[in-house]
Amino acid sequence: MANHTANIFVVEDDTEICRLLRLFLETEGFAINFCHNGTDAVAEIRQMNPDIVLLDIMLPGQNGIQVCQQVREFYDGPILMLTASEDDISELTAFKVGADDYVRKPIKPEVLLLRIQALLRRSQGSKNEQAENIQCDELTINASRREVYLNNELIDLHSSEIDLVLLLAKSQGQAVSRDECFQALRGFEYDGSDRSLDMRISSLRKKIVDQKTPHRYIKTVRGVGYMLASPHEK
Repeated sequence: MANHTANIFVVEDDTEICRLLRLFLETEGFAINFCHNGTDAVAEIRQMNPDIVLLDIMLPGQNGIQVCQQVREFYDGPILMLTASEDDISELTAFKVGADDYVRKPIKPEVLLLRIQALLRRSQGSKNEQAENIQCDELTINASRREVYLNNELIDLHSSEIDLVLLLAKSQGQAVSRDECFQALRGFEYDGSDRSLDMRISSLRKKIVDQKTPHRYIKTVRGVGYMLASPHEK
């Protein structure tokens, strides 16, 4: 199983949290390494190339947002942010710089485990995607290479944004519910208030030049969720 071999790299300055994470995650079969500041984190992630990064936002040296932005220049694996903040601004900023998901402190071990497992499944399972392109007018999605093109130009998307595109592409022309999105992307059901999916959709629409309504590629289906439009659909 994935969690028996996966290497987790944790960037966290709270030594008690690190101690508890080691006890819990090693019991679950993960290999785990730590860095306690944002100054050294980027170089260590580059050197280790872990299967997944757990990254605290508040760090000495430089914060987790800055670390995530720099790491995304070379690291394609999942990044799970750890945050004590309750505001949407921190979460939105984390998604904008390339985070795949976040967990709020105090950390609930069972929630953290579900998020880690969901991110690893998507990251490792992407290798088995079908090779053919999925077309939506000027938008081209190649599932096997996890690449999205607009007018034949490669779009720079974070892994979480690609996961979302691929999820919608599998049901092109049909609405994908919020519950389905949350189950597939974050490993739990939509609770009626979590805005992370909307933030991810907004970021994705900006990159594929689809911000103005009526949306051309990613449509909002009221009361249901989102849909990748069929070719030539208006």
